[in-house]
Amino acid sequence: MIVGIDNGLNGGLCAISKANGLVIDKMVMPTKVVLKKKEVDTLKIKEWILDLNTPFTIAIEEPLKHAKSSQAVRSMALSFGKIVGMAEANRYDVQRVSVHKWQKRMLGFVPKGKSKEVALERAQQLAEDECWIKNKRCRKPHDGMIDAFLIARYLWEV
Repeated sequence: MIVGIDNGLNGGLCAISKANGLVIDKMVMPTKVVLKKKEVDTLKIKEWILDLNTPFTIAIEEPLKHAKSSQAVRSMALSFGKIVGMAEANRYDVQRVSVHKWQKRMLGFVPKGKSKEVALERAQQLAEDECWIKNKRCRKPHDGMIDAFLIARYLWEV
């Protein structure tokens, strides 16, 4: 399987089959509080992946070099580093995926400010029966799980 990871604190994980590209399982990014700040919980990520009991490759989105704030850049880099560090320490196969490359291939041209809508439409085309809602109480689709699915599908296609 391929495990796509949108590594933001509001990101997600999505495991797809290497055979047909369909969703095996997905989850929102697990987090924990460390020194009063939220961080990704790599132990929960590892447990989730291993519970699927299938050989895997991790496709992780590389953090952008620029963001709206220095705090956002720090958060993205920390999440990326923690996940890649966990994966490399466990000798997992990790493929780093550029935001620009996966979005260009999976979404094509996207008008400014419309990437979330276009990503949802594309995910619904590729996985018609999949529900992208975080949980039963939520109403709007979870961007992190959608992006994680599209990141995994990108690696599956290339």
